Amino acid sequence: MTGDPPRALDDQDTKHLELVQSVISRLSNNSFLVKGWFITLSSVLVGVGDRSPDWKPVPVVVAVAVGFWLLDGYYLRQERMFRSLYERIIARGGDPPPVFTMDVARHGRPVAWPGVLLSRPLLVCYGVLATADILLILFLS
Repeated sequence: MTGDPPRALDDQDTKHLELVQSVISRLSNNSFLVKGWFITLSSVLVGVGDRSPDWKPVPVVVAVAVGFWLLDGYYLRQERMFRSLYERIIARGGDPPPVFTMDVARHGRPVAWPGVLLSRPLLVCYGVLATADILLILFLS
């Protein structure tokens, strides 16, 4: 192993890790809530489409799915960047980030939007549900 010797984590590093972990937990919880709201709203839109059989609810379903998909993608992207900051803090070597920094744009690993939006969890949740809702509305009409 070449380079700087590993550094020990001190109290400030431990507090910094706790702070970053709390942000990761909040982002994860927000992502879970967004998925729940999407499923609920999706069910309501299918119910509305069932009452008035027509193709008109389809663009609304697509718009809602895209909106929630982007919002959930934002939370997942932020979560991944904070995880990279967390990993950098515990790396114990090299160039550690400043103590108590939360600037993931500068000190975290960059995460690309397409990779997040096309990740398996988001594709399954939003792509499959939006497609199922559209097919259900069209077949009911």
